[in-house]
Amino acid sequence: MARVLGAFNPCCTEAMIEIIDHLPEAHVPAGVRLYYTGLEAKLGPVFGPLEPALAVLPCSIHPARCLAALAEGRLVGILGLHDQGGSFLAPSYETMVRHYGQISGTFRTMLLMLLDSKVTPGDLYLDGIAVAPAHRGQGIGTALITAFENRARDNGFATVSLEVIDTNLRTKELYKRLGYRKIATHTMGPFSRLFGFRTTCRMMKMISPNLDLLTPDFY
Repeated sequence: MARVLGAFNPCCTEAMIEIIDHLPEAHVPAGVRLYYTGLEAKLGPVFGPLEPALAVLPCSIHPARCLAALAEGRLVGILGLHDQGGSFLAPSYETMVRHYGQISGTFRTMLLMLLDSKVTPGDLYLDGIAVAPAHRGQGIGTALITAFENRARDNGFATVSLEVIDTNLRTKELYKRLGYRKIATHTMGPFSRLFGFRTTCRMMKMISPNLDLLTPDFY
């Protein structure tokens, strides 16, 4: 049974939005479509065009490692989670080879490894967030982030973190206003032309006073 982490009523709609702690099986097709289209700048070079991507993504996710926003039973937002136990999107090498062939599958797996963010003990990483276009501007993204931070706090994490690509300055400023601060910059090197961005900015926010769990980079 889904655990409701939050609920609110956007001012521009009568539909109640609920944030739950996993992606229900019935919403997996819509979930992977929303997640992919929302993160296409990063995921496009790895999984290709939408239709081929939709063939591999449903068997490459862990539905329990995400938060989902529902409006009257319809999926309107999704946020992936990544801790030391694993990530929301985690296709196996065998899955990639089965769908793309040996050479292409190997290359695409390598590209995905470039995007893989290392998670330190005590940190919960935001592994991508997407809101349905028709529901943007209603506070759903902010509600998902709030639920993400609350989940981290309730489960004893000291920090939360995320990454923003260098072409997404507006989102970077939003996270700064929410209390996130830059701790590192990662370069895409020779693959920057393929992905369409040169660097990603790692940002972190402290949510627990337990200093023993904080990474040295935070100070």
